[in-house]
Amino acid sequence: MATLIIHGGAGGVRPRAERDHIAQNLLTIARNTWQRIHAGTSALDAAIYATVQLEDDPLFNAGLGSKLQCDGKARLSAALMDGAMERFSGVINVEGVVNPILLAAQLQGERDRVLAGTGARDRAIELGLAMGDARTERSIRAWRERRDGSTGTVGAVVLDHEQRIAAATSTGGRGFERVGRVSDSATVAGNFASPNAGVSCTGIGEDIIDGALATRLVAHVESGRALAEAADDLIRRMRQRTWSAGLIALDQDGSWIARTTTDIMYWVAIDASGEHRFADPDD
Repeated sequence: MATLIIHGGAGGVRPRAERDHIAQNLLTIARNTWQRIHAGTSALDAAIYATVQLEDDPLFNAGLGSKLQCDGKARLSAALMDGAMERFSGVINVEGVVNPILLAAQLQGERDRVLAGTGARDRAIELGLAMGDARTERSIRAWRERRDGSTGTVGAVVLDHEQRIAAATSTGGRGFERVGRVSDSATVAGNFASPNAGVSCTGIGEDIIDGALATRLVAHVESGRALAEAADDLIRRMRQRTWSAGLIALDQDGSWIARTTTDIMYWVAIDASGEHRFADPDD
């Protein structure tokens, strides 16, 4: 039984028009990915596809339109984990790569599977991946005015018809961070999967790393706990520690969850019962 869940970040509640825009874009991407899953696309390829679509949408803080660091440059990070193979790959603070998840995907088959900075950029050029400026007029204007973006980190977790799980996460970072700061997205704290479960996190990277959120949740499921029960316990721990983060996850049975300690997290899920989305505070 296939299941798909994607997110477009967590944080404060945006105006209604922005929330509707986010919801519609997430739903479109989820529907397109769902069609591919039912056509036989693997969990890994479906997670990559969904994340590329999220990166290509300048509404989200990943790929095109990412937030800028303190020096005004966009440095992107992404990670991909094949749960069936238990193989992680990622890129950290890479410049000039519009779709960092595609570089992470290429690294899945290589010996050096996590690359950073210029090394990641050089490998992207060697592979012939599309290069370009991830900044947009909107992101540059937000940087100049020191304004937060509308959404955050993006991610996708997929269970395919062969019961394989994959997780992908991509981000432009926190925004205005010190050059060299590493986010959670390209670590196993923010993106993790096994044959039993997969997780993608969003929120304050340092909090996600402190809590080892993705790996902690998967470990609980592997120990025999129900996904929802384990997630609820983790959320309680996060609130006690005042960690500001959200996560999406699913298990090998097709159960899924979306939990956050922030005011809102933007997500859409599709399973055998239909389409689901984040609760709107005005509804």
